[in-house]
Amino acid sequence: MQRRSRNSLRRLAGDRRGVTALEFALVAPLLFGVLFVVVEISVIMLADAHLDVAANQVARLGRLRLDGDCGPQVRKVMSDTLAHWVDAASMRIDAKVYTPGANNAFDEVGEDYQPVCDTGERGDMVIYRLGFDRAGLTGFIGWLGGDRLRFERVVLIQNEP
Repeated sequence: MQRRSRNSLRRLAGDRRGVTALEFALVAPLLFGVLFVVVEISVIMLADAHLDVAANQVARLGRLRLDGDCGPQVRKVMSDTLAHWVDAASMRIDAKVYTPGANNAFDEVGEDYQPVCDTGERGDMVIYRLGFDRAGLTGFIGWLGGDRLRFERVVLIQNEP
């Protein structure tokens, strides 16, 4: 009896069929999770880089001092750069004159958000806040607790004298 159980144990220990399938079943969810995170982070970094390019272009445009309502002009520059990432209606564009020593903070973005567009006069320093909210590409970030990602740049420039 003892001999038979030893032989059975040796046979089972030598039988490797199915081990690969079991290893794949254990490792595959982790591998796919890492793959989704890599894709998601890549898309986030690309969107952030495009917003940076748009902010640089707006800074160049802003130095020449925008007349009238700056919203449409800045929105056009941003939508030319960010067309693949977000639609023009959901872009946030704010501009206000920087006053040293004063509270120069922008209002919080929320349901009552109203854009501010004051580009000042020649020689004034102006703060531009540019941004948008975007859902993730794969939806994996939503599973981790965030449904929308906020992308934002704040640029301080001085109008040409």
